[in-house]
Amino acid sequence: MTPIHPFLIHFALSLALLTATGEFFPGLRDRFPPTAWRLAEIGTLLFLFLAVLTGWHALETLSQQDIKDPNQAFLHRLLAMAGTTTYALFWLSARKGIPALSKGSRRLIVLFGLLLILSAAAVGGHLVYDDRLGTDFMTPLAPPVSTHP
Repeated sequence: MTPIHPFLIHFALSLALLTATGEFFPGLRDRFPPTAWRLAEIGTLLFLFLAVLTGWHALETLSQQDIKDPNQAFLHRLLAMAGTTTYALFWLSARKGIPALSKGSRRLIVLFGLLLILSAAAVGGHLVYDDRLGTDFMTPLAPPVSTHP
């Protein structure tokens, strides 16, 4: 079975970058129909949430593997949850009649959420590519092949 977490998280990161860019550059956001932009925001939350769920499940499944530093997996989860929660709170604050935030506050919240999500992605990448957690689909470590006869 193909792991779905990598697909979900990469799509969620793309949408998070798009929505954050639209928050920093309103002229770009205004080029999209409002409905399309709302769908991008909802898609960001949906795919972040699904990535967190599948990632949590994947780490539980992979917990039988020898993790070099279990604190890294905990940090990855913590950053992912905090970033997703920040995006969710930002989205809810704009929709639930809470007094409007200033542009600077909105941008700061989006930047903070984006930094949390990108940090989680960096730690997750380290777990996969450096610690080789759950990477049976990758080439095994082998000594470099000499190019000299």
